[in-house]
Amino acid sequence: MAVASCSAPRSNPALDRADALIESAPDSALTILSAIDPDSLTGQALKARHALLLSMALDKNYIDTTNFDVLRPAIDYYPRHGSPDEKLRTYYYEGRIYQNRGDRDSALNSFVKAINLAPLCHDSMVIARAYEWQAQIYEDFFDYAGSTENQLIAADIYRQLRYEEYEFDCLMNAYENLVVLRDREKADSVLRILGSFNNINDTEYQNLLHAQLIHAIQFGSKNDIDSILHTHSNLSGIDINVILSYAYAYYKSGKIKEAKTMLDIADASGCGYDTLRFQSIAVRVYQEMGDYKNAFSLLLDFNHKNDSIHSLRFIRESQLMEHKHRIELKAQIDAQRKKRIIWSCIGGLLVLSAGIIILLLLLRSNRIRKDLAHQRARTAELENEKLKTENINITLRAENLAHRVEMLESESESLKALIESQDELPPEVEHVIQERIEMLNALLAGYITANDQYETPYDTWVKSLTDDTEAFMNTNRLAFQASHPRFIRYFEDHDLTTDEINYVCLYALGLRGKEVGNYIKKPGHVNISSTIRRKLGIDRHETNISIYVRKLLQNFKSSH
Repeated sequence: MAVASCSAPRSNPALDRADALIESAPDSALTILSAIDPDSLTGQALKARHALLLSMALDKNYIDTTNFDVLRPAIDYYPRHGSPDEKLRTYYYEGRIYQNRGDRDSALNSFVKAINLAPLCHDSMVIARAYEWQAQIYEDFFDYAGSTENQLIAADIYRQLRYEEYEFDCLMNAYENLVVLRDREKADSVLRILGSFNNINDTEYQNLLHAQLIHAIQFGSKNDIDSILHTHSNLSGIDINVILSYAYAYYKSGKIKEAKTMLDIADASGCGYDTLRFQSIAVRVYQEMGDYKNAFSLLLDFNHKNDSIHSLRFIRESQLMEHKHRIELKAQIDAQRKKRIIWSCIGGLLVLSAGIIILLLLLRSNRIRKDLAHQRARTAELENEKLKTENINITLRAENLAHRVEMLESESESLKALIESQDELPPEVEHVIQERIEMLNALLAGYITANDQYETPYDTWVKSLTDDTEAFMNTNRLAFQASHPRFIRYFEDHDLTTDEINYVCLYALGLRGKEVGNYIKKPGHVNISSTIRRKLGIDRHETNISIYVRKLLQNFKSSH
């Protein structure tokens, strides 16, 4: 398919020959393009065309690049001056380079730009590939639903282009995602389509058999599994990860000895296989065999790795959501900017036309008055809508205020109940609680009456208390000791000193590590945190100490 038109500024015999060969003989096209000195080309259009053709030839010859030296002229020229197809290909190959560099976020951004141009383009092959690579990035981010959607779109485009091999691969990837998502209805539909393919090669045939096996494991009965195992008993030349599927199938079928044999084959192969999957199956098999020692050892290792993966998945999903939001926000800003430009042009034309019409039709003042009256009515309508919106906002603020007052009243009553429920509280603890009740009452009065006078004692107390770091940390610990004694006792049982418990209680208030360090103003902030982690048995890579403390406090609250 041609990459650029042959209009005068972009025409060059060598580029035209390479363009004609790019799909059928990409190696020949690469030879022609590599022999061209970009400096010998005149004009940005020819240099951009050469850059895009050369990037396309490299990709089709399976030569991956991680720098933008070759594609740069196309990146600088086509987004502003190119046709939709030229922009599409530029963004696509830009995304592939980012992907080779391991920059998934930038690659995703480029593929999204390419796909947004799809309705205006004719190069269906590049569109399909953009969807397919975008699906791969979504899968890397554990977004299996998004990956499935993109794989199915790519498969449909390949079907229309009659590229059955590519269609089969996309459908197979989509099917595996659907099994992970446990979407049986869609998985059944895709598996039926896969089974309808003719003239598939040996690799595709083995993949299809594997798909049938995991379908029986995931959704079928024991008889279904036995039937698949009986039909496909020849394991010669099978991928090692497929062997693990057979191991799990034998386990599900109750054939523990055969399952153990499959695991031994996988373990002895020396090839790279899915370690987590191996462990998850081996734990079950060893348990059924009564080898609880090996089962427990594998289970511990599996849980540790699985927890690490889930943590990474959470981070990646958060990053993906944030990245998607940035892309959508940028698209909205671009769309609004284009609309403003268009409407500004239209507005200028309207003003010019209005001036001419006013000069020529001055006698038709009656119509002008009607237009003005209509405009005033519209303005009044807009003002009414604005007033309605302001009334709604006032109502929402009032409801929010009532909710905050209710929360403060609840906190005050809880503290009072704590004092009444304890026969003997240490004087310093009772003083701290009583003082907090008084301040909550002052803040409640301020919210209820909207009178700043009631909030003055509260503000004075907060400033005087927090300014004295040591006194505040002590009173804060006493407050938690009174309201959540089990929480404080937990740290005492782990040999934390009073100063260390004071430090932990700052996290319980909701502060983060940086905020705690800024408040206590001690150079040994990091050392204190490390000491507490060691005493509590928290691995420095395992979790954030602030999250750990707040979860611990919540657990003691819920179990109270």
